[in-house]
This record gives sequence, structure tokens and C-alpha cells, in this order.
Amino acid sequence: MAVKVELLHEDEIEDFSRLVEFVFDEYVGKDYSETGNKNFKDYINPAAVLERMKGKSTFYVAKDEGWVIGALEIQNKNHISLFFVDKECQEQEIERELFERYLSDIEPGSISSVTVNSSIFGENVYTDLGFKRTGGPQEKDGILFIPMAYTLQ
Repeated sequence: MAVKVELLHEDEIEDFSRLVEFVFDEYVGKDYSETGNKNFKDYINPAAVLERMKGKSTFYVAKDEGWVIGALEIQNKNHISLFFVDKECQEQEIERELFERYLSDIEPGSISSVTVNSSIFGENVYTDLGFKRTGGPQEKDGILFIPMAYTLQ
């Protein structure tokens, strides 16, 4: 597998959203209420992704032979709002490659930490990347999460 991590292009938004929805349905959605599932699906709608892409979010994709296999959205330069990797590609360091690409794009001294509201399923992935819990499990708008932070060196 020759994985390439790069910024998301507009013509890949539907593939990005489809991947996120598929992985979400498989691993995360079961922990959310019906309202939480609806809110999440609205958030990943391609039109909503395009709007955020033109705003304060930066999107990265991991691709293998042109197929989107990983997705990462960063809001306001320091908050992960989406981070998903295809079921078949998990545990192959794709998450680390996406995260490290994002870290390499950070202007030195511009931020001191990266935050995320991790799903229950994703907590171990973030812990493996060096994130620490900043609070216990919480719920907002039907979405269950664990606040976590990564401190930059």
C-alpha cells in the first residue's frame, strides 16, 4: 500500500463524506442518540463540508491508488472535528500519517495544543497519538464524546 496524505480537493468531498459516514455507522453511531446521528450526518453532508472548507477548516485525506481511505478535519488550526480511517486500513498507521501531516503544517509557536472531542471508539487511537483526557465522557446534542488534548513540544 502506497499511502499519500494531502489536502482535500473539492472534487473529493463526496468520497470524503462517504468514507466518514461509512466508518461512523460502523463504529460510532451506535453510541449516539437518534438526534446525535442526525446532527452528525448533517455535519458531514458534502455541502456542509464544502462550506467549512471555504471557511476556517482544513481537510486532509489519505489516499491509496486514488481512493480516499482516511479523513481529517481541523477547525481553527487546533481542533480535530473529524478523524476517520477506512475499516480495512485501520491499525496500519494511517491515523498517524494523517496526524503527522497536519502537525507538519502548523506554524511553529502558533498553537500550544490540539483538542478533540473523541468518540468512545476513538479514544484509544487518540491516546496512541499522545492525547490525554481533559474530562470525562460528555454528551451534547445527542453526541457522546470524551474531551482530549495533545500538547505540542
